[in-house]
Parts: sequence; C-alpha cells; structure tokens
Amino acid sequence: MHYCFSSVGSWQGNASQLRIRELGRELLVRNHQVSYILDDVPFNREQANLPSGASACFIKTIPVMDQFSERQDIIHRIAPDFFHVLNPSPKSVVTCHKLKMSIKLVADYDEWTGRQNRGWFRNVAFKYIDGWFRKHACLICVSSQYMRDRFAAEYQAASLYLPYATYVHQQPVVPNPFTELAFVYVGSFFEQYDHEILFHAALELKKRGHTPLIEFLGQGPQLKQWNQFVLKHALTNINIRGYVSDEELWARVSHANVLLFPIRPTVCNLSRCPSKTYLYAQARRPIITCAVGEVPTVLGQNAIYVKPTANAFVNAMQQRMSHAQDPVDYQIEQHNWSKRTDTLLEALQPLL
Repeated sequence: MHYCFSSVGSWQGNASQLRIRELGRELLVRNHQVSYILDDVPFNREQANLPSGASACFIKTIPVMDQFSERQDIIHRIAPDFFHVLNPSPKSVVTCHKLKMSIKLVADYDEWTGRQNRGWFRNVAFKYIDGWFRKHACLICVSSQYMRDRFAAEYQAASLYLPYATYVHQQPVVPNPFTELAFVYVGSFFEQYDHEILFHAALELKKRGHTPLIEFLGQGPQLKQWNQFVLKHALTNINIRGYVSDEELWARVSHANVLLFPIRPTVCNLSRCPSKTYLYAQARRPIITCAVGEVPTVLGQNAIYVKPTANAFVNAMQQRMSHAQDPVDYQIEQHNWSKRTDTLLEALQPLL
C-alpha cells in the first residue's frame, strides 16, 4: 500500500505534525510505502525529521496559485492508494476538488476547524471546507471522542476515533537545567488557548507573597503580549523561553517539579487531543490540569484536577511549591503509535 500524507505550512512549533510523522513511521515498519507532501519552507526541509524511508515532495508556496496545480500533478504522478489530509484547509480543498474522483481521501480532524471563530467570512469558508471533506472522504479520522460523537449526531457521519499517542521515542536521562523547584507549562500562545490563567495565577501568587519559578515553553502571536504583562507586573519569577529544541523541551519537562495545563471546556478544547498531555505523562511529573476533553482519558486518576480558574491553580500550586514532588506513573505506555496505526490499518483494509 502506498500512503501519502499532505500538510500545509511550516512544521516548526506545530505539534499536529507529530501525528502524521509517527503514523508514517509505523506504516514504514509494516513495509508500506509512505510519501509526504509539504510546503517548501526552510524548517520543513531541514528539521521536519521525517521517518527514514519515506519520500518527500516539497511544494513552492510562491506564486500562490501555482502550488495547487503542482500538488495535483504530484498526486497524479505518485498515485497513492490513500491521500491523508491533516486538518481540512483552503489549500487542501482546492487541491482535492479536481481530484475527488481519482483519489481515496482520508480526512483527519486533529481539531474541528469548522467550529473555530475566524471572523464572518472565514467562518463561512471553513464551514464549507469542513463539510466538503466529510462528504468526500472515504474515511474520516478524529482525534477526540467529542468530535466523533458530534459528527454522528449532527451529520450522521461515522468516524474513526484516532487520538494522539506518546510524544518522545526515547526518554534519555538528561542533566537538570533548574537550580530551584520549577513549574513548567508547554503550549502555543494563541488566543483560543488558556495560558492566561497561569499568568493571572502568578500575579495572585505574588500578592500572597510567593514567587516560585514558572517557565513557559512555546511560541505564538500572543507571546509579545504576555512578555509585556510580565514586565508590567514585575513578575521576575516568570521565564518565557519561547520555542525550544526537542532536547531542551524534554530536559525541562522531565525535571519540572510540577507541570501545568489549564484547559477550559470550550468547543475548541473538547474537539482536540492535546499532544502535550502525552509528553507530560511521559515525563512522569505531577500535573495540575482540568478534567476536560481527552485529558482525563490519557492521565486517568493520577493528575491533580482543578477548575480552570487562576485561584484554583494558585491553591494547587501553593501546596506543591516548597518541596520536591515524587514521580507519577500515568501508565502511558498503553498509548502508543503502533496501536494507533493498527487501528488505522484495520479501518483502511475494506477500502483497498
């Protein structure tokens, strides 16, 4: 079987791409042919870390209109048995529209793109794109039980529940980068996520006379805004490191005293399966989070669940800032990409 994954944009700082990289790696282990179609940007060429044995086709992004015909030509040329699109987008629908009768399309919803607030015009466009892929896909994959249930209830569309899995292949023992007990948060600084809870928690902790080290790892359009917040309130205990390498990321999460993950029960959060949940679990550190969406499915009863408010996080953090915390076994080994790939192949078999 020849399986082709398609993505748009840069893979830098985009945890969603972990999904198609690891599925591809496992398909290769099973002696299937794997191809990737990626935008031709420096990070994708140099640091995408595609699995060994996979072929890659890079699409020039300028001029804009040429890339669609180039993608279509490549798909015709390599003739995959299945064409796997991660997160329906304008680029992917334009590419697939002319090919819908000649490809077996796998629509993979890592998040519910049709339910995100992007402004009136883009909301209409993404709602159409969202429905187009559900209609024309031979297989719909979803990363959350919420999307699986809503697709069935609202559109009578059956979908394959295919959540994320373990994040780090090997868990090396690395030196502790901290000189004091640290709270660590990993995430992207986008408006729809809930990192602001932690900044307000840090401010409240300061008012209570506590200034533990709190590190933020990640990038995004709100990075400048929260750097300014830190300066304005003189939160000298906060360290916003931005994007870090995989090696540094692992060092910091595995040596954190406590990991933090605020998440509200919004449609966006209920729809996604945050890959960092698996990273946190692999680090075997205590996790203060909220029982929302896929989080309790991964962490079970071993996490510290609180309400998604600054005060709730403050109270939980206060109890754990004065002494080193013991490791926690989240039994994360059961969530692996080998099992996820077996699930995918089982669903694909009748469609070959």
